[in-house]
Amino acid sequence: MGRPSAGALISATKLPAEGKHFFSWDPERRRSPSPPWRRYATDRLIAVVLRIAADFARAHPHAPRLTIGDLSRPRGGAFAARYRPGLLHASHQNGLDVDIYYPRRDRRERAPARVGDIDLGLSQDLVDRFVRAGAQFVFVGLNTPLTGPRRVVQALPRHDNHLHVRLPPG
Repeated sequence: MGRPSAGALISATKLPAEGKHFFSWDPERRRSPSPPWRRYATDRLIAVVLRIAADFARAHPHAPRLTIGDLSRPRGGAFAARYRPGLLHASHQNGLDVDIYYPRRDRRERAPARVGDIDLGLSQDLVDRFVRAGAQFVFVGLNTPLTGPRRVVQALPRHDNHLHVRLPPG
């Protein structure tokens, strides 16, 4: 309930630390798995992410598993960093936002460090899949050439290593 930047999460669902087609990534400690408190969302968002992860794996059997970053806290609300001061989400408060790290060209299962690490073809495929799944927004990095419908796919600062997906309320 509420807005992505001023909201709460009721009856949250926790994403497992990893699965056959995905693993969680902690952006603060730069390792897997992500702590449990960073892996909550609405059941609808979790279902969309897991379905896309499975479909993506079937379409690209040699691609790395999907790297899932932050979702929301168990009850939503402000999402501040514990280990890296200044790393703060302006959103991720109502369970409708998720960070998905771009697949790496070297297929390593970790977040890319720079744009040159990104497999742009696989990344564009992920953007397209989230657009088709009904994402309200897919935020991509300013230095990535990823595209889509202008009203949905938008370039933002600090998104050169991950896409940020937001589902519409409802």
